[in-house]
Amino acid sequence: MEGIKKYLPKLKGKKILVYGDLMLDEHIWSKVSRISPEAPVPVAEVVRITHVPGGCGNVAANVAALGGEPYLIGLIGKDSSGEKLLRALEKQKISSEYVLVDVTRPTILKSRIIAASQHVVRVDREDRSLVPPRVIKQMVKKVKALVPKMDGIIISDYEKGMVTEEICQTLIKLARKYQKPIAIDPKGIDYRKYQGTTIITPNLREAALASRTVIIDEKSLQRAGKILLKFVKSDYVLITRGKDGMTLFDEQGSTYVPAVPREVFDITGAGDTVIATLTLALAAGASMKEAAILSNFAGSVVVGKIGTATCSREELEEAVEGREPVAKKIKSRNEIAAIARNLKNQGAKIIFTNGCFDILHLGHVRYLREAKKLGDILIVGLNSDDSVTALKGPGRPFVSELERAEILASLECVDYVTIFDELRPDRLIRLIRPDIHVKGGDYKLSEIPERRTVEALGGKVIIIPPIEGKSTTNIVEKILSKRP
Repeated sequence: MEGIKKYLPKLKGKKILVYGDLMLDEHIWSKVSRISPEAPVPVAEVVRITHVPGGCGNVAANVAALGGEPYLIGLIGKDSSGEKLLRALEKQKISSEYVLVDVTRPTILKSRIIAASQHVVRVDREDRSLVPPRVIKQMVKKVKALVPKMDGIIISDYEKGMVTEEICQTLIKLARKYQKPIAIDPKGIDYRKYQGTTIITPNLREAALASRTVIIDEKSLQRAGKILLKFVKSDYVLITRGKDGMTLFDEQGSTYVPAVPREVFDITGAGDTVIATLTLALAAGASMKEAAILSNFAGSVVVGKIGTATCSREELEEAVEGREPVAKKIKSRNEIAAIARNLKNQGAKIIFTNGCFDILHLGHVRYLREAKKLGDILIVGLNSDDSVTALKGPGRPFVSELERAEILASLECVDYVTIFDELRPDRLIRLIRPDIHVKGGDYKLSEIPERRTVEALGGKVIIIPPIEGKSTTNIVEKILSKRP
C-alpha cells in the first residue's frame, strides 16, 4: 500500500484525453407506496430529477474528481437533453470545448427510475448507427491536435456509433507515436478495432463474448485472457470481475487483484471509474500492476453509491489507507440537514433518536438495534459535553463527545451521528424532519416534550422500553461499590 500511495498526489493536473460515446444520465428519484390499479406495477411518485454526464462523460467526471484535467471529445444533439448535458458538464467543471453538436442525431439519454434507493427500471433514448464520416473527420482533426499535449488517453466505447475503427486506430497510432498510455473500455464481440492499444478493460461478460469462451472457473478465465491478449495485440488485458476483483494479463502471465470488501448498492459506472483511475495512475508513473490496484480501490468506492457516481481523490486515499468509514458517519448540523433532505427525496424512511450515550452499554446497543428496525436510516443526535453536564450534573460525561460519537458510529445499526448543544433536540428534529422519533425509557407519550415538534412535521413518536438494570448510572455505581 505504501508503494501505491505515493502516486495519489501525482494524479493532480494530469491531462487525459477522453473520447467516446457521450450521454446524459437522468436519475428520477421516486417514492413507491402503492400498486397501480391499472396493472400489477408499483406507482413511482417523482420527488426529484437530477442529471449527470454519462458514458465517456462519466469517465471525464471521474478524471476530474481525482484531480486530473479531462479533455472530453464527444457528440450531442441539438435538443433539450444536449442542453442539460452541457449544464451537467459545467457543474462538474468539465470543459465542453471539444464536444460537437450534430443536428441529425439525438443526445443519448438514459433515464433511471430509483425508488427507496433501489434501481427500478432504465429507459434509453438513442441512435446507435455509426456517426457520419464528416463528423469522424472533425473528430480526427481534434484528436491529432490534442494527443501530443496529453499525459494519457481513454477510449470509452458504449457501442453508440462514436468509436469506429478509423478513429480508434488513429488514436492508438498517435498514442504509440507520442508514447502515451492508451486505455480502452471495449464493447461488442469484434475487438479488431482496438488492436495495438496499451490495455483493454472488459468485464467478465464482455471478455467471455469477445473471446468466445464460457468463463466458469479460473482455467477458462486464463484461456479467455490469453485469447484477448493475443488477438488485440495489446500490452495488457484487465478483466474486471465484480465481487471477485480483477485479473491483469500480460505476456508473462496474470496477476490477480482481490476485491476490496464493500457493501454494494449500485454498479452503475464502476467501469468508468476503473479506467479513469487506471489511466491517471499510468500517467502519474505507476506500473500497470500498481495502476490496477489503485483502480480496484476506486471501483470499490463507487459501487457503494447509488446511481452514476465518481470517486474523489480523498475517497480513494481513504480506501487505500484502509480507514474505517466510521468518521464519515459523524456529520455537522448543516451536513446532516442536507443528507436528510436527500434521503427523504429518495423515499427513505428516517428514524431519529437522541441521548447522552455516556459509557455505551448493552441497553443502548439493543435499543439502537430496535430503533433501526423501524425504518431505513437511523440518525443519532448526541448531546455535547456541555449539554450532558447541564443534564446530568458536574462530573459528567465520563467519556468525551468525540469519543462517544465515534463509538456510536462504529455500530452497524447507526447510519449517522450528529452532536448538538441544546438540552432538547427540537431544533435538530426540525432540520432532519424524521418519519419516526424514538425514545428509550419508561416515558408516556404525553411526557415527551418534543412530541409536538415531531408530529407537527408529520412524524410519529415511538417509545422503546428499557432493559431492566442496564444504565450508565448502574454501571458507575457498581464500579464505585467495588473500590477498596
